[in-house]
Amino acid sequence: MEMDEETKRNCFQSKSPYVEKFLTYEISNGRDQRYLDLLWRWYEKSGNYDKAATLLSRLADSTRPEVSLSQRFSYLSHAIMCAEASNDEKTRACLEDLRDKVEVARIQISIRDCLKGLSNPSPAQREAIRTLDGPILPLQDLLFNFAVPLDLFKIQLSIYHCGRLYHEDTIMDLWEKILDSELNINDDPAERLRCSLKELHSIFNRTKYFPTEWIVRRLLAKGATSRTIDPSFYFDLIKDVSMSSNQFLNLLLDEYRNGDPFWSKDEFGQKYIVKVGICHAEALLENPNDLKRKAELVGSCEALLSAFSLDSRLVSATPSLRQLSSPLSVLLHRLNGLR
Repeated sequence: MEMDEETKRNCFQSKSPYVEKFLTYEISNGRDQRYLDLLWRWYEKSGNYDKAATLLSRLADSTRPEVSLSQRFSYLSHAIMCAEASNDEKTRACLEDLRDKVEVARIQISIRDCLKGLSNPSPAQREAIRTLDGPILPLQDLLFNFAVPLDLFKIQLSIYHCGRLYHEDTIMDLWEKILDSELNINDDPAERLRCSLKELHSIFNRTKYFPTEWIVRRLLAKGATSRTIDPSFYFDLIKDVSMSSNQFLNLLLDEYRNGDPFWSKDEFGQKYIVKVGICHAEALLENPNDLKRKAELVGSCEALLSAFSLDSRLVSATPSLRQLSSPLSVLLHRLNGLR
């Protein structure tokens, strides 16, 4: 027999210990999910946060197929709140485990939603959606049964981060695929890439799963060869990934002097990196009073542009680089005037 609304309301509002006995008795006799939901809510309302957290965690781990993935995520989120409110040391010690579980559930939801977004899913994909919308799966299953076959590179990165797994070659290979997949988008790939990097930086900031300098160097190389990234792109990008202008200018100089010979041997590559430097200097000089107070930044800017300017005046300079000699001289003169 189903519990009527009045009985449910009376149970929830009562502080009597007999409510717990009544509900646990009914549950032990095979009553449905609603009795379990009422019990954890009663625990929470009564201030029994440790019992509420334990029951919520159990509900999230349930093998019952009628409990959706979204409901399991909700159970875990509530379990975390109850564990944080509990004074029981054993319950609070489980917080890290609960947070890990909710992160796995979040990843599973992301994979499920990717499949749900397909315009014409195959029978196998529809079955995968049903599987993903049930019990929370192990990270290894999510990785090898779903994220890898579906080429979900950003989700693969999340799985490695969540599982605290780090293999440098694997992570760099994933990043290579992430950058390439974003740049292959037909509609404004540079803006799409910037939004993705901003999002991923907010998740993995200050961890080895977001190798900022490596990413910027690879973008420079891809921008020069694919011609899909305007030289002015980097000024806003570095703000999104917490790289200072000083760090970026020093990176450009290091890449030009000590990096791939492509930057000095290939005419378009050399022109591209010089234009990146020019665009950055021009953007900085839009606020000369602010720049004037940053002697180190002015020095880094001058060092980079001087290296470019020197090469532009060589007899062996390419026609493209010679054309940039005059703009470089103008910028150096303006920078010198700030001292």
